[in-house]
Amino acid sequence: MKRYLNFIFIFLLSVSLYAEYDFPMKNPYVATIIGSSKIMTEGIPESVPTKEYKIELERSKKIPENLWYEKGFKFSLSKQRGNAPLIYILSGTGSAYNSVRTKNFQRIFYKAGYHVLTVTSVFNSNFVLNVSNSQVPGVLIQDGLDLYNVMKDMLDKVKKEDRLQIDNIYLMGYSMGATHSAVLSYLDSVGKDFNFKRVYMVNPSINLYYSAKVLDDMLDKNIENKAEIGKVVNEVIDEVKKNISPTDLEITEESIYSIFEKHELSDKKMETLIGLAFNLTSVDLNYVVDQINGTHVYSKQSPGKFTNMYPYFEAINFADFSDYLEKLAYPYYLKILGGNLKFNDMIKYGNLRIIGDYLKNEKKIVVVTNEDDFILSPKDKKFIKETFKERSLIYPYGGHCGNMFYQTNVDKMLEYLNKGVFNNEL
Repeated sequence: MKRYLNFIFIFLLSVSLYAEYDFPMKNPYVATIIGSSKIMTEGIPESVPTKEYKIELERSKKIPENLWYEKGFKFSLSKQRGNAPLIYILSGTGSAYNSVRTKNFQRIFYKAGYHVLTVTSVFNSNFVLNVSNSQVPGVLIQDGLDLYNVMKDMLDKVKKEDRLQIDNIYLMGYSMGATHSAVLSYLDSVGKDFNFKRVYMVNPSINLYYSAKVLDDMLDKNIENKAEIGKVVNEVIDEVKKNISPTDLEITEESIYSIFEKHELSDKKMETLIGLAFNLTSVDLNYVVDQINGTHVYSKQSPGKFTNMYPYFEAINFADFSDYLEKLAYPYYLKILGGNLKFNDMIKYGNLRIIGDYLKNEKKIVVVTNEDDFILSPKDKKFIKETFKERSLIYPYGGHCGNMFYQTNVDKMLEYLNKGVFNNEL
C-alpha cells in the first residue's frame, strides 16, 4: 500500500510540474514545424545591426569552378557599443550563419547586451569547402578542431577590423550546434584560446548516427520508393511558388516549415516534411563531399563552371545521411585509419559519450532538451540526466527545437548565461 501511495505521489508531482509549463504545442511534430523558427518572446527587435564577413583560408583557393559562389568562409557580427560580453552561436545541422533560427538567437542575444558572432554548421557546404580539413564531416573531435580554429580566425578578424571590446566569451548552440558546443568546450579546456565563461546547449544530438537515422526514417517509412520523394518535392515547390516571391525562392528546412505551418497536417504528413527537410541537407552534403574529394560515388567526372547540374543531382537520387556515412565517410576513414576500422567503430566518434567524463565534471555547461525530442533515444535522455544531473533540464514537450524561442525557455537561458544561475525545475 505504501508503495502504491508513493507511486501516486510521484505521478501527481510530475503532472503538477508539467502543468506549470504552458508551451502550447503538445504534438512534437507541430512544435518542430511551427515553433522551431518562430520567436515567441516579447520585446525582441525585428532586426539588429549586423555586419557580414568572409575569410579566405587556404582551402578557399581550391574551390571547384562550379561552386565559385562558396569561396570564402562567411559569418556575421552584431556589435554592441563599447565593452560587452561576446557569444558565439553555433547553427544546427547544415544551417548557415544567416539562417532564420540562428538570426533569431542573434536578435535575442543582441537585445540582451551581447556582441554576437554567428557560425555556420560543419555540415553546410560553405564550411566543408572552406574550413573542413578532412572535407568529410561527421567525426566530432575533428569537426570540433576545425570549428575551434576558424572561430579563432573570426575573432581575430573582428578585433582587428572593428576593434571589438570584449569582457568575457560565451558559447551556445542548437541541435547539432549544441553537440559541437560541448566538443568546443572540451577542446578549449586544453587550448585555452577562448576560456568560455558559460556554455549553453539547446536540443543537442547525443548520438549523431542515431539522430540522423531517425530523421532519414521519417521520410523513408512514409514513402514506397524514392520516386515518391520527387512528388513530395513537387508539392513543396508548388506551395513555395504560392507563398514566396520568385526573388526569394529557396527551398530550405525553414522555408518548408514556414510554408506548411498554417496547414492542418496528419502526423504522417508532418513526419514526411521533417524527413524531407533533413534529406535536402543530406543531398547537398553527399554531392559536395563526393565532388570535392573526387570519389565519384555518384558521378564519373567533376562538373565545370557552366555544366548542367541536373544529371549530377539525378545520380544522387535523394541520397540520405545513411548513404553519406556508408558510401563516403566510412570508406574515407577506413583508408585514413586502416583496414581494421569497422563501421560501428567509426560512428562511435560521432557520439558525445566519447567526452562523457569531461561533461560530467565541467560545471559551466548546461543542457536543455525535450522529453518528446525524437532525435534522442531513451538511452540518450538517460545519458543527459546522469551526465549533467542538476545542469540539465528536460522540458515535457517541444519536439526538436520547437520551444527554444518560447518565453520560458529564453528566460532560463539568459538567466544562466547572464548570472550563472540555472534553475532546472519548471
